[in-house]
Amino acid sequence: MMLLSFLAVSCRQDPIFFIIASETAPRKPRIEGAPTNMVVFKRDYPNPDPDSDQKTITVPIMYVASGRLHWYAKASGSNVPRWDQKEYEINQPEGKIIYLAVTREYLYALCLTGHGVDTALRRIGRDGDNTAWETVASPTGSYPLIQSIYADPDEPWLIAGTRNRNAVRYAIFYLDEADDTFKMLQANMTATLSGAVCRDGAYYLCTRGNGIYKADETDLAAGAKELSDATNNRTFMGIIKLGDNSIIAVTRDGGTLFDVQDDSIARMNYNGTTDRISTGRYATGALALWERIDSVSGETTQRLLIAGIQGGLYSTSTSSYTNGYVEFDINLADGSFNTRSRRHDSGSLQSLIDGNQDRYTATIGKHPLNYLFQVPKELDENVTFFAATQTAGLWSYRNLKDGGWQWNAED
Repeated sequence: MMLLSFLAVSCRQDPIFFIIASETAPRKPRIEGAPTNMVVFKRDYPNPDPDSDQKTITVPIMYVASGRLHWYAKASGSNVPRWDQKEYEINQPEGKIIYLAVTREYLYALCLTGHGVDTALRRIGRDGDNTAWETVASPTGSYPLIQSIYADPDEPWLIAGTRNRNAVRYAIFYLDEADDTFKMLQANMTATLSGAVCRDGAYYLCTRGNGIYKADETDLAAGAKELSDATNNRTFMGIIKLGDNSIIAVTRDGGTLFDVQDDSIARMNYNGTTDRISTGRYATGALALWERIDSVSGETTQRLLIAGIQGGLYSTSTSSYTNGYVEFDINLADGSFNTRSRRHDSGSLQSLIDGNQDRYTATIGKHPLNYLFQVPKELDENVTFFAATQTAGLWSYRNLKDGGWQWNAED
């Protein structure tokens, strides 16, 4: 009888034991804690080739922070990117960095200035000889505390989510680099800004409770207009622009995807059905485009939209293996969302590469993700995919000597 009981218990626990057995040896992350978003900023440096007529070279660099700033780039004469090389060293901005953003001319860092909620906005330009940061004056008036920053790297405007000191009212500002003064887009909100993208001369701004707004670049002074929706109090966690210029936003509960049009938003359904397209779990707001590139031809052979998920609002023993991300197919031809293909759950990205879904579950599947980012090929020929976890530092998906393709802490 005891043997039968033991066998029954063993059978019920085998899947968990197998997942644990699939876990790779954890590495100590170079960038610990809860890293910021990752951005690529191109800076100009003196050409190391004395015989060249070109006096400067433009170097793409990926930046990320966890309190302090880190950078990832290829050194002169090398095709392999490395972390924090002295060649591209810059001073650390004063304060603890909590957000990064890139415009056409500047890398911005939003920094906590002490133990409270006060923040300062710092920035540095493209000139690689300049290693010092300048401080940009925060908005004046009723909403002086900047909480988040977003930008389009091809545009000269920075979008900032701010709040008053009582944390009961929020606003959206934009910074025009022509005069370096913050101007109001939307005031008297009850929710904070959670994302911004630019399309065809207009910014689309999502919030955690006040819907989605649109602001035209040609008339930013006119403020923002809320896009129509059946209920405008949805908690939008993130927003992203796809390759075909379409825009998708994701809500918190259930992770429902919404198509963002010029004047309205609409819940997305699978082609020919009323089945809503969603992450199936709480959405963290982490959204990224991922592509597979053939190592021989250099052609893109697959595209995916990756969305971060969280098994529960609070971590428990039953939710610890239900985090990570899910995937949606993107049409290869034009970069549009494929509504004919169903969501891929539980690490299909890893399954597609080496077929080890349990390894995904035992590694990155344990961690809620704040940000996801694939490095462009001009910076990293391996187009490495990175994930900023909520508590376990910066991770990457690499082919490591001790275990092959795997998610592990980036060291």
